[in-house]
Amino acid sequence: MPPLSVLTSWRSPLIPVLLSTLTLTVQANTDPKQDEKEDTEQIERLNVVGTYTRAAMNSATGLSMSLKETPQSVTLITEEMISDKGLVTMESVLNHTPGVTMVGDASENSQIFVRGYALDSGVQIDGLITTSSSHVYSGSIDQGLDPVIAERVEVLKGAAGILSGLGEPSATVNFIRKRPTDDTRATASISYGSWNTYRLEADVSGWLTDSGNVKGRFVSAVKKGDSFIDRYQRDTTVLYGVVETSLGTDTSLSLFADYQKSQTDGVYNWNSNPAFYTDGTAVEFGRSYSSSHSQDWTHWDVTQKSLMAEFKHRFDNDWSLVSAYRIANATIDALAFYPGDNIVKSTGEFVGPWGDTYAAQHDRESDTNSFNLYATGNFDLLGREHSAVIGFNYGDNEFDNINTNSTPQRRYNVADQGNYPKPNLPNSPTNGQKNEQSQSGVYGTVRINVLDSLKLMVGGRVSNWSYEKHDLVGNSTDATMEKTGIFIPYYGLVYDVTELISVYASRTEIFKPGTYFGEDGQLLEPAEGTNVEGGIKVALFDDTLNMSAAIYETNKDNEPEYAGKGQLPSGDSIYESVDGITTKGYELEIAGRLTDLWDISGGYTHNDAEDEDGLRRQTYLPEDIFKLTTKYNFEDILPGITAGASWRWQSSTFYQGTIYGVDGAPNVAYRQTQSAYSLVDLMFGYQITPSISMQVNINNIFDKNYNRSLWGYADFGEPRNATLSLRWTL
Repeated sequence: MPPLSVLTSWRSPLIPVLLSTLTLTVQANTDPKQDEKEDTEQIERLNVVGTYTRAAMNSATGLSMSLKETPQSVTLITEEMISDKGLVTMESVLNHTPGVTMVGDASENSQIFVRGYALDSGVQIDGLITTSSSHVYSGSIDQGLDPVIAERVEVLKGAAGILSGLGEPSATVNFIRKRPTDDTRATASISYGSWNTYRLEADVSGWLTDSGNVKGRFVSAVKKGDSFIDRYQRDTTVLYGVVETSLGTDTSLSLFADYQKSQTDGVYNWNSNPAFYTDGTAVEFGRSYSSSHSQDWTHWDVTQKSLMAEFKHRFDNDWSLVSAYRIANATIDALAFYPGDNIVKSTGEFVGPWGDTYAAQHDRESDTNSFNLYATGNFDLLGREHSAVIGFNYGDNEFDNINTNSTPQRRYNVADQGNYPKPNLPNSPTNGQKNEQSQSGVYGTVRINVLDSLKLMVGGRVSNWSYEKHDLVGNSTDATMEKTGIFIPYYGLVYDVTELISVYASRTEIFKPGTYFGEDGQLLEPAEGTNVEGGIKVALFDDTLNMSAAIYETNKDNEPEYAGKGQLPSGDSIYESVDGITTKGYELEIAGRLTDLWDISGGYTHNDAEDEDGLRRQTYLPEDIFKLTTKYNFEDILPGITAGASWRWQSSTFYQGTIYGVDGAPNVAYRQTQSAYSLVDLMFGYQITPSISMQVNINNIFDKNYNRSLWGYADFGEPRNATLSLRWTL
């Protein structure tokens, strides 16, 4: 590991010494200026104004800018929208994000795609790198984040290699957690819904000392219940706390801690209900049917916890210093069942080309260290004021994956109806891997005020990246790769047509090393390419309503793609590199307040992805997606009444695959289709008293039956369901 790892390792005693030194150094300079304090309060005010939007973010370049000033497409899912929609999983949050689509192949995590590319760089926490060294197996960690602790979720479309390091052109998702408030607040809620599901939430915030120098916030949630899927049940527990201490007028130190656990029974992993018999004809299943995979004895338990320290100081010269360090640990305890991908029509037996029927115990552990240090502020040059950010960040992840497989079992039969006995597992593991990935980089961006109406952004990042994979059973190193001195440039241009309207253009390069393996068992070469975007943005009503239109084009080589050739002996799926991938599209978005009583958030996305021969790629992803959420307060007509609705629509999709013959049967080609469909949700709220409110959410009100997975499986979306909530607010 690089020498810096000595400083960034959470086990190192140098970390508390370094933090203490920084604290003593900056505390000596705490002579505040009143105008700078007012500027800070103005920024904070703008960042909370409105309900379905925020006026400032910094996920693109590190500079705090309004959405209109950011030369990329941005979507914000705010705390208010999360509450109005009753979103209780990260997957549901992303499902309401314009341009994001998902393909399910496991009950505990979906494959997420944005602009035709997989979102495999992880979900950032408060801007800190969290990229897993084994993203294929870590999806349930990212999607296990509970939005009850989120102040907002920022989704920056396109490449963002300056801050995230790995410049994947899909998107960067930044999970911004709740902070302590200056006023005392307390809320508690209880909800009960379909499938005997209930959830309790509590959120308390305010000052902890009479002197007013320490404030804190505590959030908790508990959920229990069944689901529409036979034998499937998922319970969650969330505990989160943050304490912020003022070390002076311009200096603060914050400490964060969280604990999240999900316990799930009746899971399926990597494939769900077979959609075809071995002769290529379709299998007809009801939505609640859970085939062989979801046995009573299968489970998928995820426990994750983290600690973070954040230090902030504002200097007299209008510059700020921010440093944060986070350690996180997650464990996945899973017992899964693998009977086969297709059914023999004459016998009802499940069969598959990659192996016999078996059960497997998966023991996985992820340890992540993240560090970020940056300075940002303004400077004068040639009679104009400009802004800049310069910083360093680091992230490493160690992911252990130990699998213990049973011996081949008798074939599962449709007649078993989930009553398949639990196989015995051996005492020693079948295979196991330790994956280690680290990246570090120096980054910077300068925002040049060329004219009052013209801003030029020039930035870049110099990164180092390394990856190692070790065989824990054979005690050997299977794969290594290291890249140093990787330069990722960034260019942005924003022109203010009027005070309300701006046009922009941006360009950045893509360098995305991955942890995908080819048929030869070797790591694939890093993907490279360019990402170009242009558009127009409109900010109305003091930035409380933001609208945008964008066009983009991404060109990429060495794009990893699942090869459909099964797995390596190590258990890794086989991928192949594809060159000449071109993705083009456009997006329209709106978010904020149309009036003081009417909130709205949504957008339309069209995306075309082609290979070097001009053929459409990833046909299982929709080319067109429309998502819209709105809420209206009827206080002028019906005091206390609010109502809202969501409409999500996507165009038709299809998938062409092959059923590989078993028992001497021939291979059969198939084409699986999903017609365009819409999902409509409704929300009704009533303010019973000034402190007590009631809310009803009805999802999929027209009970649309749809398949969310087109990889040869029948993975059905939720049928119509409802939840009733009562909320108390101090």
